[in-house]
Amino acid sequence: MMATLPEAISAAAQHAKAEAIGQHDMFGLLNSEPEDSKQNFVQCTPWPDKVWLEGERETLGLYLTGHPINQYLKELKQYTNGRLKDIHPTERGKTVKAAGLVVATRVMITKRGSKMGLVTLDDKSARLEIMLFTEPFEKFGHLLEKDRILICEGDVSFDDFSGGNRMNARNVIEIGEARSHFAKSVEINVQGNDVNPEWLDTFEQTLTPWRNGAVPVVINYVKPEASGKITLGDEWRVNPSDELMLSLERLLGSNNVKITFN
Repeated sequence: MMATLPEAISAAAQHAKAEAIGQHDMFGLLNSEPEDSKQNFVQCTPWPDKVWLEGERETLGLYLTGHPINQYLKELKQYTNGRLKDIHPTERGKTVKAAGLVVATRVMITKRGSKMGLVTLDDKSARLEIMLFTEPFEKFGHLLEKDRILICEGDVSFDDFSGGNRMNARNVIEIGEARSHFAKSVEINVQGNDVNPEWLDTFEQTLTPWRNGAVPVVINYVKPEASGKITLGDEWRVNPSDELMLSLERLLGSNNVKITFN
């Protein structure tokens, strides 16, 4: 519908102008029969879930049709010890890995004037507070932004003040970095009939900012008479950031882009 909006606005403006000067367009916006009044919609790739949900939050102030973490749940199993609801206090000397969407952040100043950070993660099953003391905060403080997906490792204890579990984080990475460490490939499906010079140019422009990464790109190329799998050369290995994955989903559709793991 959004892709059709510019054409609809233009047609409405043309119709209003014609009505104002008493003319009727022989190819007019409205036919004499009400049941024949139709607006043809532009055929386009559906919005990725991330774009749809961000639009809902900007418009309504909340997520209506889903949760941003949904698209990551299967992937996060590769990086963590389980959902947040399954995280329990750890034994001395042991750590666990937990991941979620950053829904709140706070920076505190100690009596010595150094900084500490407190982050709340949400994975729809529960929430977990993550404490970063001075040294971890100096290393990872730049990652503490709302709406980021973070993977945190540390020891967990029960916090009497909040009445819930809290992790003292030793290591924090964002999801793009985690993919670079653990992903086997970025795999995309391409229909041969869609490929032309313009498409190839757009595809190259999409990959180029994220080249020289660690993860190979694999293309499942399909035509009516044949199909095959193509692995791009090492110079086209990518850093599979959220920005890259979103751009590929916009180009190819969400169902035609995925990250694979060993």
